[in-house]
Amino acid sequence: MTKTTSTKIILSFFMIFIFSFTGFSKTKTVTSSWLSSPLNIDGLSGDWEDAVLSFEKKLSVDYAFKNDAENLFVLFIFKDPKYLSSIKETGMTLWFNTEGKKKKNYGLTFLRKKILANDYISYLEQQKGPIPEEEKKKILANRSYSLHSIHIINKKSKPSSLPSESGEIKTALFRTKNQNKMTVYELVIPLKRFAENAPGIGTEPGKTLKVGFEWGGMTEEMRKRMIQKQVASGRKTSGAADSWSGGLSKGRGGSSVPKTSRNPKKRSFWVDIHLAQNK
Repeated sequence: MTKTTSTKIILSFFMIFIFSFTGFSKTKTVTSSWLSSPLNIDGLSGDWEDAVLSFEKKLSVDYAFKNDAENLFVLFIFKDPKYLSSIKETGMTLWFNTEGKKKKNYGLTFLRKKILANDYISYLEQQKGPIPEEEKKKILANRSYSLHSIHIINKKSKPSSLPSESGEIKTALFRTKNQNKMTVYELVIPLKRFAENAPGIGTEPGKTLKVGFEWGGMTEEMRKRMIQKQVASGRKTSGAADSWSGGLSKGRGGSSVPKTSRNPKKRSFWVDIHLAQNK
């Protein structure tokens, strides 16, 4: 084999490696459309009939983006319920990175949960202050309420719940509903972030950012219930390896939890979004 032939072979393998790596790491890029009038955030897709939907085949979800000068609007549709995983308990987290990296430093978790009427009153009083007794009686007429909570994750600062709206701080909002055998999430997130632990992406129209969608898996509460169930049924956690495929695994915080194929899967994917500008 000549030196020239050997060099060509090496270069060919090098190029194959480069293209393979590039194809593996490539993130889909989608374009947000400009929104001229506000959307009604109700968990329905009716306001999105003119949107171009992107499709994530491996998870059977459709999604689309719109934005105006102040907010990013997101439509996310689960077309197959098996991919919902444990979203009812984990909620959906959107990670935002304006540096073009898949880093989970800042995100918002959107979680709908049912709470009892008394707990709902306590939540409202934390947000708005004391509630008149007459208003409390009206709330107590129903046993429970759906609370659409938003949790801020900022790994460069202390995590916090959604702050009360004040001054320039804008709130994020979401609703989710079942529609034609599909589960629809509709969200709005402020583009600007006016405080470190406030909801907001930290960008502006015309920019490009990475957004990661993540849901499912196990929460600490789910792990605790699983262990409590094992204890209540008379099994020893240390001997559960024979009853669960894969034995025991370390959960968050170092707690041992049964590892089983029945554990809900964590789902995630990233996209690049190019924000629209008003022309």
